[in-house]
Amino acid sequence: MINEIVLNKSVKLIDVHSTEDLDDDDRTTLIEKYALTNEILDYADDENERARFEYDEITNTYLIVYNAQNENNQTTDISQRVLPISFAIKNDQLFLFTNDATHYIKDYILAAKIHLKESSQNETWEYIFNTFDQISSDYSDQLSETDVKRNKIQKSIRKHHSSESQILDLADLEDLTTYMGTAINGNFTVIKQLELISSGNVQPLHLTKVGREHMHDSLIEIEQIKNQADLSSDIIDRISNTYNNILNNRTNTTMKVLTIYTIVLSIPTIVSGFYGMNMKLPVADKQWSWVFSLIITILIILVILWDLHRRDSL
Repeated sequence: MINEIVLNKSVKLIDVHSTEDLDDDDRTTLIEKYALTNEILDYADDENERARFEYDEITNTYLIVYNAQNENNQTTDISQRVLPISFAIKNDQLFLFTNDATHYIKDYILAAKIHLKESSQNETWEYIFNTFDQISSDYSDQLSETDVKRNKIQKSIRKHHSSESQILDLADLEDLTTYMGTAINGNFTVIKQLELISSGNVQPLHLTKVGREHMHDSLIEIEQIKNQADLSSDIIDRISNTYNNILNNRTNTTMKVLTIYTIVLSIPTIVSGFYGMNMKLPVADKQWSWVFSLIITILIILVILWDLHRRDSL
């Protein structure tokens, strides 16, 4: 579905909203009416496309693929928690390509007009940079929620209340931070590339002073989020390693205790086995021989326990 929204007297938003893939009718309209190329539409329609910046010299069209969060942050498929969206700029037309899970980005563009100064409302790139800032803020909020979940698991580990569900939750957090970290790094690369191109003469990307300042602010913002994601991922990895060490230590302790019990409990069996044999043994014919066997058993157990203690094995 294609909707035209007038942002101001010189900038128009072309909202291309697909349920899943871009349908043939919309693709035909975008090619015939708006003169977009199949190559740009293929990039914009690929749900596995990495974050990128492209410029088509023939049609004078900019394409930006950017990573945003899935609106349904409770989806069980963690790989779908981060999805690509696409912007295309041709003349004074701003194209936005989203699906059901990322269509909320349109609201960020519409809200940008309120935050932009009147002198910069005619700058198409200002709407994009403002949207970048909102997406970065979403990542920051998600990372904060991840830190809360991580701290909860960490407290349970310290209280020795660990369980299998916590191991699975920790694994999910590792996967989530990995996907988010990769997405944020891709976004950082895109803005870095925009900054590099706008400062040179490689491609015709000319920004006003206000636009360059806003882009620089967006770069600083995404860099801070990138560092936050790296830190969160590193801490989760450390907690996971600590958790594994604790579980290994518990296993070793359990095996150690079981080994000691096995050694100690085998002694009465050995001693009673000797006295149960059909052969002549010392004091076997005495009435108090069973007491004698108990004394021997206890003495051997004490000697073994003393030796284990001496070797720091208890």
